[in-house]
Amino acid sequence: MRQALLRKRLAAVLVVCISTFALFVMASENESHGGEERHGNEHGESGEHGEHEEVTGPNGGRLLEDGDRTVELMIFENGVEPQFRAWITDKGKPVTKSGEASLTVELTRLDGEVDRFKFSPNGDYWISEGTVEEPHSFEVKVSMFRRGERAEWEYDSHEGRVEITPAMAEKAGIRVAKARSGTIRQTITVYGKTMADPTQVSRIRARFAGPVTGVSVNIGDRVKAGQTIGEIESNESLQRYPLKAPFDSVVISKNASIGDYASDQVLFTLANYDQLWADLQVFPAQSNAVAPKQQVSLAADSRLKESAIDSLVSSDSAQPFVIARVPVDNRDGRWNPGLLVEGKVTVDEVEVPLAVDNRGLQPFRDWTVVFVNVGDAYEIRPLELGRSDGRFTEVLSGLKSGDRYVVENSYLIKADIEKAGASHEH
Repeated sequence: MRQALLRKRLAAVLVVCISTFALFVMASENESHGGEERHGNEHGESGEHGEHEEVTGPNGGRLLEDGDRTVELMIFENGVEPQFRAWITDKGKPVTKSGEASLTVELTRLDGEVDRFKFSPNGDYWISEGTVEEPHSFEVKVSMFRRGERAEWEYDSHEGRVEITPAMAEKAGIRVAKARSGTIRQTITVYGKTMADPTQVSRIRARFAGPVTGVSVNIGDRVKAGQTIGEIESNESLQRYPLKAPFDSVVISKNASIGDYASDQVLFTLANYDQLWADLQVFPAQSNAVAPKQQVSLAADSRLKESAIDSLVSSDSAQPFVIARVPVDNRDGRWNPGLLVEGKVTVDEVEVPLAVDNRGLQPFRDWTVVFVNVGDAYEIRPLELGRSDGRFTEVLSGLKSGDRYVVENSYLIKADIEKAGASHEH
């Protein structure tokens, strides 16, 4: 008996828990769908359908109802620029004549800009004046006036938009920049390799022949100007004299040990690699566009450096190209002689009214887009693009000066929007 009573009590508790959880889920779903659609007439009377229900009309558009009157609204873009089409009915009968109704639509975009559309009859439907520009993401307000009465509907129609908190954006490394004017560099690409500055390489020999009596450095050692690196005993005077470094440098070769006999051979080779040269091959088809002082972007593996052409010299190997000599500041020690180098020589610069950083560009559907940021929201902006130099690209349309767009890790925004299943159906 006690076990049966205990089972009944446990069952009752379980029912209460399940019921409570179900109520919590229903409340969460209702909250998550809040603000999806609000409609009613000017007196505040609600429409025939539930507050959050989206109904599709016979033509595939969104059906807005107010008593006996309906407006079916859609964006039509098959073979034409995107435009609104609307079908109006009153008590089930189509309203198709001018003067029988007045219809307007207001679209409020992410940045607060408002687009307004008026409609006129076109056969069995009404058509908007003007094009509905991409992206088709906005808050929609529909107003219809007929026989002295007004009906209004409001709903959100968001596509290509996600919300990310500042904390999450910071954690993901999402960075934004302002769209503004910029410089597009027209370049040609040349190739070559780095080499040491000949004036900064020293080959140390004995001034007077004799045995080596001292060696104080090894390969790889850094030495200062005037530092003693070895010692020789002269056969003539039997006096010892030092061998000294002529400038700050690194020992790159050593051919001397105590007891060796020094005559005219190179005992030490010292080099200062704080500045290197990039020798770039410029072929005849390119030579008319290349000149000293032009800017050059150098790349070798992951190494990048900005410099300028110092001089143009003829090839010493009877080859059909000239050498553009470009100094490479190597005080950070990341470059070394013998690296294969790609050089992009700037042959022209064009100022453009609006340009974006190429890191922000992403393919999306049939467009190239950036993601504009307003508050916590990120939204696609399809762009018409012009000239590019590989780092920045001219924007012809789709973005305004001052718009904040994602530069770093923009692919994360794209992935989030695609995960959310951004729709392009209207």
